[in-house]
Amino acid sequence: MTQAKRSRLSPEKRRMQLLDNARTLILSKGLSSFTMDALAREAGVSHPLIYKYFDTRLSLLQALLERESTAFNSRLRDQVMQAGGYEELIRLFVAANFVQFSSNNIVYVLREQPDVFAVIAERERRQQRETAKFLVRTLADQFTVTKKQAEQLVVLASGASQRAAAHYDRYGGDREAMIADTVRFIHGGIGELRRADTQEK
Repeated sequence: MTQAKRSRLSPEKRRMQLLDNARTLILSKGLSSFTMDALAREAGVSHPLIYKYFDTRLSLLQALLERESTAFNSRLRDQVMQAGGYEELIRLFVAANFVQFSSNNIVYVLREQPDVFAVIAERERRQQRETAKFLVRTLADQFTVTKKQAEQLVVLASGASQRAAAHYDRYGGDREAMIADTVRFIHGGIGELRRADTQEK
């Protein structure tokens, strides 16, 4: 009885396969139990083969975080470009937080490890600053609020969105209803600020 010949993958495909298998293992078994030996078994490859692509467990985890974070940010950027107004933008960013702050999300799991997160920390800070500037500009353009008010609103909205996402991750519930409630809460805050500002004038 002859054994089926294993197909040879290109280096890039093999690298992606190893990262895919690492992702699956971490989400199913947890990061603390993730080892290179476990990955070799999951991927059906020899232990030395993994080290041909990744020098250490840390370098593998950093590569996985870079890949997953880049893909997430790219999808969000595409959605933002197609958004049809500020309310839709708010919903996109709130929904993104519900994904980002989920303990079932590989980016969230890896970001919690300082040595892993270090590889994308500066890029993430830069992206957060750019996103905040974009939201402040959009808010100031669409509503009669000052730049300072817009900055405060973005900070408050971001905090509300992240807390709502963390609450959902911990306690569960109706995800879509909670996203919708968070969007209404943020939008109501914008409306209230505008009313208060009009009354003062």
